Amino acid sequence: MQVIKQGRLKSTRETLRFFKEHFEKLGKVKYIVFYSAERDMVWNTELYNHYVIVIGENAQLWMSGLTWRYIGEGPYGLLDVMQMVDSNITFEQIKGLEWPGTYPLMFENVEGRLILKPITNSAMSLLSSEDGILSWFPD
Repeated sequence: MQVIKQGRLKSTRETLRFFKEHFEKLGKVKYIVFYSAERDMVWNTELYNHYVIVIGENAQLWMSGLTWRYIGEGPYGLLDVMQMVDSNITFEQIKGLEWPGTYPLMFENVEGRLILKPITNSAMSLLSSEDGILSWFPD
């Protein structure tokens, strides 16, 4: 599967442009994963706090300019991305997301609807490197 990484510390506008440029490469979107890199920042201080990974049938898009859990440009950009997959997603859903400990948040595409679910082993296996650490930087 092709992994297309935006790179680190991008603005929301740059991320939306990146997403729209590469959206068709995804194929059908399976998952949208929200990952907080705060615990990984201990070993790598160049990481940004939040990452969004859209996993499709053919490719993954790794993005750093989107956020959640508050009001601002980052969450509104995330709303734009998610509504391209499911037009029923609301800003209230993004603003109200609670972090479930050390695990990433995940929305699964179930018949065109994005459903918040605990992250699955199949989704994690698509994201994990051989050493179990996620690499956020461009190849």
